Amino acid sequence: MPTTSKKQKQRQRLSGLRPVATASDLGALARRRFLASERLSLEELSAELGISRATAYRWAGNVELLAAEVIASIVEDTHKRAVREAHGRGADRVVDALTRGMRYIANSAPYRAFLERDPQKALRIVASKEAPVQAQTIALNQQLLEEEIASGALRLPVDAHTMAYALVRIAESFLYADMIAGEKPDLDKAVEIVKLMLR
Repeated sequence: MPTTSKKQKQRQRLSGLRPVATASDLGALARRRFLASERLSLEELSAELGISRATAYRWAGNVELLAAEVIASIVEDTHKRAVREAHGRGADRVVDALTRGMRYIANSAPYRAFLERDPQKALRIVASKEAPVQAQTIALNQQLLEEEIASGALRLPVDAHTMAYALVRIAESFLYADMIAGEKPDLDKAVEIVKLMLR
């Protein structure tokens, strides 16, 4: 009867181990948890991935930074979808894309769950200059404005970055109105203001 070689035994032992997790795996798992409307916890994420808490913290920084990265990636996907679906040219296309993006975010159950869980922390993550969400949103809208300017379909009274910043702040004000000022979000008003700004 043939004997199993040392290398074969080693391969058999290793084949029973799961793959070593990476920082990308941590981000992907956090995104899945977020989209399932679950609270993010580095302790739980590290346990599920089979890594130490120290490793999870080294990769993510902290849970707020991890949440910001997850939301920034979702915002980018949402923006791309809104731009793909938008109609028209110039200001019409920009307004349509922004309107779609705001409505997708406002109607997202996981996003609302995140905002309602801890409003002050959520606002720090999504509407702060220190977190990547706002910067990412401004950059994406600046790119859209620049595309329309380059095509000759749009002229702005200010540079594209300044306009993108203003548009994002308007959207934030209305999307998070209930948390910021205790008012019900009125996205139709936000759209009217955006139209006036892009005339």
